[in-house]
This record gives sequence, C-alpha cells and structure tokens, in this order.
Amino acid sequence: MLRRVEAKHRPWYLRFRHLIQLLSALVINSSFLVGLSARGVCVPVLNCWACPGAAFACPLGALQDAIADARIVFALPLYILGLMLTFSALFGRMMCGWLCPFGLVQELLGKLNRHPRTLPRWMGYLKYAVLVGLVLIVPYMTGIPWFCRLCPQGALEGGIFQPLLHPELRPLIGSWWYTKIAILVGVMLAAVFYRRPFCHSICPLGAFFSLFNRFSLIRLRFDPEKCTDCGWCVQHCPQGLDPRREVDNYLCVGCLECAKCPFGAIHVTTVLSGARAPMVNLRSRRDRRKGGDGGGAQGPVP
Repeated sequence: MLRRVEAKHRPWYLRFRHLIQLLSALVINSSFLVGLSARGVCVPVLNCWACPGAAFACPLGALQDAIADARIVFALPLYILGLMLTFSALFGRMMCGWLCPFGLVQELLGKLNRHPRTLPRWMGYLKYAVLVGLVLIVPYMTGIPWFCRLCPQGALEGGIFQPLLHPELRPLIGSWWYTKIAILVGVMLAAVFYRRPFCHSICPLGAFFSLFNRFSLIRLRFDPEKCTDCGWCVQHCPQGLDPRREVDNYLCVGCLECAKCPFGAIHVTTVLSGARAPMVNLRSRRDRRKGGDGGGAQGPVP
C-alpha cells in the first residue's frame, strides 16, 4: 500500500501561501505605511493604482493607457509586455494563486460556504473575450481604459476608499461609480457560492497568464503510480479542477494546493526536469488495481 507523505516532508512554502498572499497585498499597498510610491513600476497582479495606499501600478491599467495613447502616437508598451511575458514564462499563472490580493479576497469569502460550487467550464473562456475586447480593442477605439472603469478590484481598493478618505470627491460620484460598486458586490456574492468566480471567468490578466501554464518554467507533475484516487486534490482545489486530469490546465491559478497530496502524487517541478503532464486513464487504473495489484484504492481522505 502507498504511504501518506508526512506534512514535514512536503515543500515548506506550501504552508505559507495565505500568509504570502496577505503580505503581498500589504506590500503592494504600502505607501501609507512607509511613504513608498513607485507607481511607475508594475506588479504582476491586479492592483488599482487609484487605491490611496497603492505603491505600484497595475499592468492592465498601464497597458490600456498605452493602447489608448497609440491612437495618437503608436508605441509598443515593451516594458509592460516584457514584465507580463517574463512572469508568465517563469510561473505561468502562479501570481494569481500566490500574490493577487483579489484572489485572496475571493478565497476568504469562499470559506463562508462549506460546499462552494464550480462555475461551468465554458464560462472560463469569457475572460479571453474580456482580454481582447475590454483591454485591447475597445481602449484603442475609444481612447478610454474601459476595463479599469468596470474592474471590481478597482472598486474595492479605489472606488470605496477614495470617497471615504477624500470627502471633496463625494459630489462627483455618478452612475459609473454605482455601476462599478454593483459589479463588485455581484462578484463578492458570487465568491461565496462559487470558487473564485472572477479568476475563473472574468480576469483578463489571469487569461494572459494562463496561456503559458503549460509552457512555464515552474509547473506541476502528476505521478499516476502514487495516486490512490482518494479525491483529496479535487476536494481542495480552489478552482474545482481535477488535478489528476488537469495539471497546468488553463483554469489552474497555480496555488499548488494539490501539491499537498497526502500520497505525494502531485509535486512541483520545472521544465528543466522534463516534466510533462501525463495522459492518464483513471478508470483503467482503478480497474487494474481492483484486479489485484495488492494496493487497493484508498477511501476519500478528509
């Protein structure tokens, strides 16, 4: 029989993901703490630079501004694209699972529901339409960063706190502010009942990063010989995926929760080790075990 992998033998950093998410949110919005302000520097996560505490810039906001300005003076936003491509090539979509403040908010809201649902798979393709439409095409045609106007992360960080901290802005509140707040409320309510709905279906930055999930330097590897089909990884995936079949899937946010597998069937590796996600027929493997391989499938692991 396969033995459980003791927690102390799993990668140590897997125990601190939520702490790293929290520290990331604090550092990215640390200007009110230490006076740091580097808003000309982008970070590889959504973070509204209208937030009173924002110390860095949002890559999507900067990209939309560059695209809108291209109507007047065409210039490729090489710095922004280079940053996004570099992080994508190294980590795939891991920034979503480890650094994004809005991802943390959704996961915390999801803990209010013991049995959150997973959105239909087809909705995962909507974020690519958002990327192409609201981030690329519409800003170029109108000269306006439309995704920023509707972004729920921006509503949470800037739309709420700016009027609270600056009363002189309150008379300027109009219909767009209420629209943005309504979108935020809708996403947050959805996060209580569904697993990270914004990441799954809307986030254009996650859509860009996901294009590199299968080609990034750091990735996951599934070892079918160690898998007992206990379903632990499925139960603990924040995206509701089946990591046995969908290692490095485009919906995967790279949180690496599945790498905590009690039997060590999923682990973190790099492309340099020749890691590839094997095609596995789970049914045939179960049938083979039932036929008397001496191991036997384990029951569900809590």
